[in-house]
Amino acid sequence: MLRSISGVLAAGFMLSAAAQDDAVVVTATRFPQPRSQTLQPVTVITAQDIAQSGQQTLVEVLQALGGVEMASTGGFGQPASVFMRGANPGHTLVLVDGMRISSATAGTTALENIPLAQIERIEVVPGQLSSLYGSDAIGGVIQVFTKGGKDAPATSASAGVGSYGTSSVGAGIRRTLGATDLSVNVGYFDTKGFDATKPSAPFGIHNPDRDAYRNENVSAKLAHQLAEGHELGLTVFQSDGKTHFDNGPTTDDVNHQTLTAYSVYSANQISKAWKSLVRLGEGTDDQKISGAFAGAFTTRQPQLTWQNDIVVGPGTAIAGVEYLAQHVSSDTPYTQTYRNVKSAFGGYTGHYEKHFWQANVRQDDNSQFGTHSTGLLGYAYALTSALRVRVGAASAFKAPTFNDLYFPGFSNPNLRPERSRSKEAGVSYERSGQRVSATYFDNRITDLIVLDPTFTPQNLASARIKGTELAYQAFVRDLQVRAQATFQDPIDEASGKLLPRRARQYGTLAINQRIAAWRVGGEIVASGARFDAAGEAPATRMHGYALLNLTASYALSRALSLRARWNNVFNRDYALAQNFNTPGSNVFVALHYQTP
Repeated sequence: MLRSISGVLAAGFMLSAAAQDDAVVVTATRFPQPRSQTLQPVTVITAQDIAQSGQQTLVEVLQALGGVEMASTGGFGQPASVFMRGANPGHTLVLVDGMRISSATAGTTALENIPLAQIERIEVVPGQLSSLYGSDAIGGVIQVFTKGGKDAPATSASAGVGSYGTSSVGAGIRRTLGATDLSVNVGYFDTKGFDATKPSAPFGIHNPDRDAYRNENVSAKLAHQLAEGHELGLTVFQSDGKTHFDNGPTTDDVNHQTLTAYSVYSANQISKAWKSLVRLGEGTDDQKISGAFAGAFTTRQPQLTWQNDIVVGPGTAIAGVEYLAQHVSSDTPYTQTYRNVKSAFGGYTGHYEKHFWQANVRQDDNSQFGTHSTGLLGYAYALTSALRVRVGAASAFKAPTFNDLYFPGFSNPNLRPERSRSKEAGVSYERSGQRVSATYFDNRITDLIVLDPTFTPQNLASARIKGTELAYQAFVRDLQVRAQATFQDPIDEASGKLLPRRARQYGTLAINQRIAAWRVGGEIVASGARFDAAGEAPATRMHGYALLNLTASYALSRALSLRARWNNVFNRDYALAQNFNTPGSNVFVALHYQTP
């Protein structure tokens, strides 16, 4: 498997590139900055990338294009986890338009219920970013930007059908009315699915039926220019998913989960050098489970941010405050159901001649766990106009979830927050549209929370995750190439054993070529062996795999195109979580209409 992933990346390195725009990103620094100037290797996935991929779910897009590991307990709509740089799933902070929509009980974000129909752009930033965003960002940050009035096409529509009785439709409009930009997008996804579990699933949960999934979603953005440099806006996002899953051989178990994020904001250019942003909103994860073990779990997270970006000399300083509250309501009797976090942050990022730097500090006052201070320092030096070397160090933390602390019978109220310190070094090359980067990282996590044999969470003394990330992206005339590979050792320091569901190596290669009205492409998604539980017990080993996916699209006209995707061409049997099924060979075909 090591050789196969190395070959995947090498194939990308052999190509030269022609032209590619330097995307503007915000997640790595909290303010707009050309990707070429960031000190983190940011991956940008655009709506065009998603459309060309032909994928149906965010989980599949991140696995193929995001440079991260994924785990999933079944197929469409089943719970999915993301591993960034070998850290736990709860160590990745997921934002939608700057808002947290995670579950404070589970401690993760339901990626399986974030629909592709609403996404304009995704920014994936690996590395410790607690000094920018607070708790949870030990492994990195994934920020999803929904379609907006300034970026979305004037009119769009799509409809598709595929294997497993899958169908989807979506539509959107963008209008500019004087000083007001408006965008509204709606989508619907439905699949009969396949059996989520194997007969070997523990506790007798297997039900030999098809586990269907349905999702209805909507997003809207409104931005009004009061005057030049002064904007008032509103963002709305909602995804309503209903997933059938196995929890016993005779019951029809359903997880009905609604994710919501809304915010109002005021962006003001106070002076030529000073920009202020005030945003108030709320993210909600509302989950209702029916069947053998019914339950209801709702997380409400009111959020307030005031951020100031001030141009100072050759860089930009940021300073701001944030407030986050977490309200839990459930029919499960949690001992505590509320906490809040008051935060202050600052930083300075810039460059002068051949020198680039980033410095950030943040202090979070958690009503349950007291004050935590985190920081980040990064420096890069341009050896040439195209070649840079960089170094960095950061600290991060994560507060235990309400399930970790208070779930009856399976909790530990004495848990301590997880803490982390990391360092990294890298080299990057960018010229004429080609981007190459290599990053070495070394992350030590103390008090890592793991489950003991009785499924009770405990603080592990220490975990160490070190490794190397390689990435390449380029355009060669009408040929587009994207390759990523990670080689890592995510281990429990005491035993030297792999942490659960993490491979020592994984990677992807995606290539697509335009030929007249056609665009054809292929992907390889590969991973080494993993273990489903701590300790590398042989019975929990999941073998490595390599999947081949193919895509094709045909432009019927300037506005209308037909797109097709064939996943898992060779019908490979593989596992992302032990005792749970994954999709076999499957096809999806869609018709897309879009006007500028």
